Amino acid sequence: MRYQGAGSSHINPQKLSQPIDYLPNAVFAMGCDEHGDTDEAMIKEAVQAAENAAAAVVFAGLPDRFESEGFDRDHMKLPRGHLRMVEEVSRANKNTIVVLLSGCVVECAWADSVKAILYMGLPGQAGGEAVANLLYGKVNPSGRLAETWWDSYEDVPSSEIYGKTKDAIYEEGIYIGYRYQEKAGKKVRFPFGYGLSYTDFTYSDLEVKKDMVNVKITNTGKVPGAEIVQMYIAAPQDGIHRPVRELKGFKKVWLVPGESKTVSFELNSRSFAIWQDGWKIPGGVYQVSIGEIAAPIKVDGDDIPVPDWQAGSFYETCKGKPARNEWEAMSGITYIPEKLVKGQFTMDNTVEEMKEFSLIMKIMYKAVEKTVAKGFGGKADYENPDFRMMMASSAGSPLRSMQISGGMKGGIMNGLLEMANGHFFRGIRIFVKDFCKRFL
Repeated sequence: MRYQGAGSSHINPQKLSQPIDYLPNAVFAMGCDEHGDTDEAMIKEAVQAAENAAAAVVFAGLPDRFESEGFDRDHMKLPRGHLRMVEEVSRANKNTIVVLLSGCVVECAWADSVKAILYMGLPGQAGGEAVANLLYGKVNPSGRLAETWWDSYEDVPSSEIYGKTKDAIYEEGIYIGYRYQEKAGKKVRFPFGYGLSYTDFTYSDLEVKKDMVNVKITNTGKVPGAEIVQMYIAAPQDGIHRPVRELKGFKKVWLVPGESKTVSFELNSRSFAIWQDGWKIPGGVYQVSIGEIAAPIKVDGDDIPVPDWQAGSFYETCKGKPARNEWEAMSGITYIPEKLVKGQFTMDNTVEEMKEFSLIMKIMYKAVEKTVAKGFGGKADYENPDFRMMMASSAGSPLRSMQISGGMKGGIMNGLLEMANGHFFRGIRIFVKDFCKRFL
C-alpha cells in the first residue's frame, strides 16, 4: 500500500499497517510490482484468486514515479499494469472493489465495471487498518471529493496550455474544476463534492434569511453516519461573467438512523462579492442551494458594467478552450513568452535550459547529474522520484538559486554564464579575477 508521498512529504513512520494484516482469511495476489508494471504470471495469479472469492479487492493508484514533489504529471492515467489488473479481476469477479491510493485525480474509465471504489488518497501509517474498517463497515465513510474527477485529461480547460510555456498561464481564469464543468455543461466521472456512504440522508426545510441559511438534515438510512452539508450560491447570469454557482460553506453533521438536525450557515458580503477593482457585489436575485433544494435571495448591490471584451468570449460561455487573445483582453496583460537565445542568458536561466545551447552547460548538467547520483548508488535513475526531485531542485533551478544554495561566492556562476553565452575567454577572465581576489 502506498501510504505517503515522496520528497519533503516523506517521513519515517513509527509503525506501518498493511491491509492484509487486517483482512482475515484473505487470499493475497501481487498483481503488479511496485512500479505499476505486471506480467502474465501475476495477472493469472490475481484472476485465480478473484475467481474463488466472494469479493475481490484491487489496490490500484499511482506509484511514486508517477507523482511526486519536483515534477508534474504528463497525464492522469493509472499505470498500465494497474489498468490491466482492474480489467482482468473485475471480469473474473462481479463483486470487485477498487481501493484507490493516489495524491490526486486519476482517470477511471473502468469505474462502471466495478461494484465500488474506495478513494483513500495517501492514508498514512495506519491506512491498512483504516481500509479494513471501511470495507467491513466498522466505520461509515463520509468523505467528499475536493476536486473534479474528469473522464480524461483532454476535458480539462488547461490541458492544451499547461506545460507549454515556462510560465504557468491561467488562461481559463476562474473557470477551474466545477466552476468550468458546470458552466460548460461537461460530463465528468465524479463531480466536486461527491461521495457516498452506507446510509442515506434527506434535506428539507430550507430557510434563507438576510444573513443566515438554515436547513434540516435527516438520516433516513439504517446505520449511523456523517454527512458533509454543502451550501452553494448561484449568481445572476445576465451581467458580468460569473460561475453558475460557487461553494460558500460546508459543515459535517453526525446522525444516527432517524435523527434530524438543523444546520446553519452565515451569509455576509463576501458570500456574493467579486473582485473588480476592489470587492464589489453585483445586485440581483441569487439562488442558495443545499443538496437538491434551493431558495432565492434578493441582494442589493453595485451596478457593475459588463466589459467590452466579454460578449461571446470563453469566460461568458465556457465553450471550447480559452484563447490567448481573450485572456489578454480579460487580464489586461500582453504575454510575451521567453525565447531561449544564446548570448541572452541571465542568472534566471537554468542549467537544464541552457545545456541545449551550450557545451559548458551540457558538461555542468552531467556534473550535477553525477553528483546527485552518488546519493542513489551511483545511478542516474530518472524513474526514482527522489532523484528527479533533486535534479529539478539543482539543474532545474536558476543559476542564482544554485549559487545561493551551493554557497558559491564570487564570480564562478557569472563566469559560467559568460561561457554559456559564447564569451569563453571573458568567462575565464572572471574566473581568474575571482581566484586572485580570494587567494592572492
